[in-house]
Amino acid sequence: MTTRSLGFRAWRWSAVLSMALTGCAVEPQEESPAQEQLEAVQQRTQALTPPAGCTEITMNDLANGIQLTPVKYGSQPTYQGTFGSFGDPAVADSALIRLDVNTAPGLHDLAAGGGNLFTCEQCVYGYQDAGTTGQKLFVADSGSLLLALKVSPQQTVGALYNVTLRESVNAPPLSAPYKGSAVVPGGACKWIRYATWNTVRSLGCDPRQGSLTANLPGHTCVADDYFADDGTLEKSEGTKTQGAACTSTPAVEAQHPATTDCAQGFACTDLLSDEPQCLKTCDPMAAVPGCPSGTLCGIYGLCIEQSVLEPIGFAFDPALIGETCSGGFTEFCGVEGARGVCADVTGSGQATCLRYARARSDCGAGEELGFVNYPLSGGGYDRGSGFCYHDGL
Repeated sequence: MTTRSLGFRAWRWSAVLSMALTGCAVEPQEESPAQEQLEAVQQRTQALTPPAGCTEITMNDLANGIQLTPVKYGSQPTYQGTFGSFGDPAVADSALIRLDVNTAPGLHDLAAGGGNLFTCEQCVYGYQDAGTTGQKLFVADSGSLLLALKVSPQQTVGALYNVTLRESVNAPPLSAPYKGSAVVPGGACKWIRYATWNTVRSLGCDPRQGSLTANLPGHTCVADDYFADDGTLEKSEGTKTQGAACTSTPAVEAQHPATTDCAQGFACTDLLSDEPQCLKTCDPMAAVPGCPSGTLCGIYGLCIEQSVLEPIGFAFDPALIGETCSGGFTEFCGVEGARGVCADVTGSGQATCLRYARARSDCGAGEELGFVNYPLSGGGYDRGSGFCYHDGL
């Protein structure tokens, strides 16, 4: 993977802090370094011409997991939308960008992935006439992806330029969480001169411990997904803490946060109870999640008692990471700060406690990132709860 820093850090700080504290979209009075870089890139692309045999296409707006209907959180951040039509005009041509959770702001060379959806960390691809029997897969094998701003793995701003997508077919591995692809020799070719995306939401934040927006003064970043790496800010105006009944008041004006009478760092939620209560927020992947005594860091990054989770379908096993589990699939094994999932990925009939991980790049040599699939209403899903396992490849 080729990555180059472009000096966006200072703007990211001021932008996300302003957005969080005012509850409004950021409108910088002066051009930011990120905006200047995007404009400079766009200007350079005007002189480019498509590679021989390639047809120029455009890309429409993309959306992240919670912006899609139904909600679809992929096992790695996957932004979905459409290309400008280049197939049957009556059928959409899907456009997708998949990034590793750890993808850093900067410039990324798409040739590093080899035009293979199994090996790429920054993947650009799509389907002509998506969903039909005649759909064709196109995968980028050259070009540049600029990640200009990263609020959370799901919320980013970026650009593609001089990107070549080539007709491809599915290729081994075909049964892994990340399937492979191979370019069709002499197949069709599409080319993107310049296209941008923006999946940052007003009031969006990153609940992960240590992020810029996880602990803003007077606010709480409340997770929107099971594994707590995408969230929305609430304004915390009270002093109530763990287990106290609470009230959440929607904002009167658009793009302002809801207010609660919980203390900072506590979400006002009825997700795990009949009535809203203040629950400490936490990062399930942190070495020290920081939950109050008697609770653990559970789903949606909320501190809660094990006795509350078990009756609603979440199982626990005492096995530590790498140890054999006493039963089959179990959502929680290990201990706080070193959690895993009990899963039998080999079909041996014996489950092992496999360590949770957010990013595919967090898995070691010979390992792959699996995921727990949590169905959501309306046919949606949340696959962000990843775990590393030996894939045998």
